[in-house]
Amino acid sequence: MVAGGTLFTAVNVAPAGACPAMQAYLRWLRVYLWASLVLVILSGAGWLVAVAANIDAPAWVVLAKTGFGHVWITRLVLALALLGVMGRRQPGTGLSALLGMSLMGSLAWSGHAAGSPGGLGEIHRAADILHLCACGAWLGGLAPLALLIVVALRQTKPAIASFLQIAVRRFSAIGLLSVATLLATGLLNTGMLAGSLSALLGTDYGNLLLLKIALFGVMVTLAAINRVRLTPALPREAAARGLARNALIEFSLGGAIIVIVAILGTLPPPVHMFM
Repeated sequence: MVAGGTLFTAVNVAPAGACPAMQAYLRWLRVYLWASLVLVILSGAGWLVAVAANIDAPAWVVLAKTGFGHVWITRLVLALALLGVMGRRQPGTGLSALLGMSLMGSLAWSGHAAGSPGGLGEIHRAADILHLCACGAWLGGLAPLALLIVVALRQTKPAIASFLQIAVRRFSAIGLLSVATLLATGLLNTGMLAGSLSALLGTDYGNLLLLKIALFGVMVTLAAINRVRLTPALPREAAARGLARNALIEFSLGGAIIVIVAILGTLPPPVHMFM
């Protein structure tokens, strides 16, 4: 939410400047971004407590003497830096988007890729970073997009209708690039963690991964409908309502995928089970 929200704002909202018709949207967008960042900090604190309890060690020991702790501190610094940037200026800046994406990509050092050794490990981590950032850019931008459409539907001013068309096209381009990145890096990660088709079909990890892929396929289908059928039909009200509905469905499916990813992070990959 932080990564996609800051990127969406920097790419779509900042170029609009101080357009009076955008003020209602900007107020809601600020609430969304601040709530997202607070959620990052609170969930990060909960994550630290859970890890410390799991290994039966004080939190300060985890922070000082583990790789997870060092990554956690780095992510806290990024979150606080973003908090400072958002507090001093408009949230839609290149710096806020850079910090948001860095915060997203840094999760690569807290997952299975962090344990991959050697040159293949570097490739795995690079793929994970790209995968995470693409996910943030697409999934995290869906809620701001849906909110923009709702605001546009409630107002009759031509300025915001014109802005909506531009924003949807820009987000569609980002979504297309994100989907291509997710497909390429997802295939690479699957090969490195699953290893074989039998491992995908015969393990809990593999079955959950297949469910994740199926949900991703539904999201891609909805995104294709948005791009091919609904976006060209803007600014008609029916097209705008269809886009808002599909964006919220995609956001919900993405939330389900995140739950699956969270579970996958606690399970041993098949390549580790059969080594």
